[in-house]
Amino acid sequence: MLFVDALQQGLSVEQQLYLAYQLATVTQQEIDGLKTDNTTLKIENSLLKKENNILQDEITRLKEQLNLAKHRHFGKKSEVGEPIINTNEDPLVHVGAHTRKKKTKGRLIDLSSLPRRTVFHDLPDDEKTCACCHKLLTKVGEDTSEQVEVLPQRLYVEEHVRYKYACTGCETIKMSPKEKAPIPKALAGGSLLTEIIINKYQYHLPLYRQSKILASYQAIIPDNTLCNWVMQVGDALMKVYDALWEEVLSTNYLQVDETPIKILNPEKKGYLWAYFAPYVGHGAVIFELSLTREASVAEERLLPYKGLLQTDGYPGYNGLRQRENIEGLGCLSHARRKFDEVLKVSKNPEGIAAQAIKRLKPLYALEARMREAGYPFKIRKKLRQQIAWPILKEFHRWLREAKPQVPPKSQLGVAIQYTLNQWPFIIKYLRHGMAEIDTNWVENKIRDIAVGKKNWLFMGNQDSGLVHALFYSLILSSIMNNLNPRVYLHYLIMKIHDIRQGKIDPRKLLPHLIDQQLLKNFAQEQLDKAKNLLNST
Repeated sequence: MLFVDALQQGLSVEQQLYLAYQLATVTQQEIDGLKTDNTTLKIENSLLKKENNILQDEITRLKEQLNLAKHRHFGKKSEVGEPIINTNEDPLVHVGAHTRKKKTKGRLIDLSSLPRRTVFHDLPDDEKTCACCHKLLTKVGEDTSEQVEVLPQRLYVEEHVRYKYACTGCETIKMSPKEKAPIPKALAGGSLLTEIIINKYQYHLPLYRQSKILASYQAIIPDNTLCNWVMQVGDALMKVYDALWEEVLSTNYLQVDETPIKILNPEKKGYLWAYFAPYVGHGAVIFELSLTREASVAEERLLPYKGLLQTDGYPGYNGLRQRENIEGLGCLSHARRKFDEVLKVSKNPEGIAAQAIKRLKPLYALEARMREAGYPFKIRKKLRQQIAWPILKEFHRWLREAKPQVPPKSQLGVAIQYTLNQWPFIIKYLRHGMAEIDTNWVENKIRDIAVGKKNWLFMGNQDSGLVHALFYSLILSSIMNNLNPRVYLHYLIMKIHDIRQGKIDPRKLLPHLIDQQLLKNFAQEQLDKAKNLLNST
């Protein structure tokens, strides 16, 4: 078309050839430019695809976190979860079933230890004659039924009158002795102090609520007065707390965990650390409050400790795991829990998370069977190495193969990487029959704290936090050793003066060492006292 235009304009042949050369050069430059642009666009397109994949992974990760947060807030809290369906039902390893106690029918409430009042119901004399033949009715039996009733809480004043005697000759005065009060010059007796402390630390009832309850029984006691009483009792029992530390740190197997606690003064997040010794008596747990989660807290506390130390994967325990006199063990439940969280939000019964949980089931079945059978440590170790170790080796191989298939920042990728990072510590329980497969024991002790802090919300300061740690330690340890915590704590409170004067060894008052016959006698004395009071009013 250009040549036609050139001819129409009357150009010479030389001019036409020059024009054609110019057009060919321009066209080649345009083609080269287009090729360059095309290459640039391909590179940009490739980069955009990679960026898009990264963003998609990030979106997936954020969706997982959102779904998990929703589940934690609104969903079921149990880790057992719903049955996984549509999966291959062939078990990876057969572990013999363990027997369960058959559920009993009928009433499961034990009333044998409760006080009993018998009410007799008889016919009036004028109704003991037969309405048909008018003969006198004969008693042929009884029909007995039971009801549980409650007496409203009753406060009473115990007035102590001490008689004085004097000698008319030398003016000597003698006065009858009186048992010293737990808190000098305080109105609160031992039973009231016990009631306040048990309600707060076992039943998680804040002091301001207790003050309102007491007011409903015509006892106006401000909550700050209740607080002062609790603090004074706690301060008096610190020698028992110190003795419990010595017992816990002298064992050779500990589980340690921590939970956040709000501190009011200074206003910040503190931490309550739990140290659980399964084989001190029937178990002993002791708590420690700190204003930080730094590794130095547990490291300083465990300076004298030697033995097995089982924790989760928190990096703050890494220094302890490297100590020469400590062997660090991990927690399989923390690894399993991460896969369980993935399954709860993904709902994929065929996915890697579901497979991971299924592969771990035989390990827990084995532990449950050994626990119910009460096997000694040597047998537990032998069975773990024969049955659990092959399962764990196969699980580790399978995890390493699954890892490249999963985005590393996804919830599933994090679960796999956490398990692989903790693997050397997770499998160490195989070497020790006394160790557990996880740290669920100590977590269960912390669960009581988690329930409590939803009610009392915060601790005032470090001093009150120390008292919190003391009472939680004594109450939970007494429950583990089959003591009635109310009776146990009441007995300790009544021994405060002897503790102060050094007349009693605090170690002998620990839940696993205390003379239980003394506690039974003390409980009977208190029961007789209550009966006499009821009969006199």
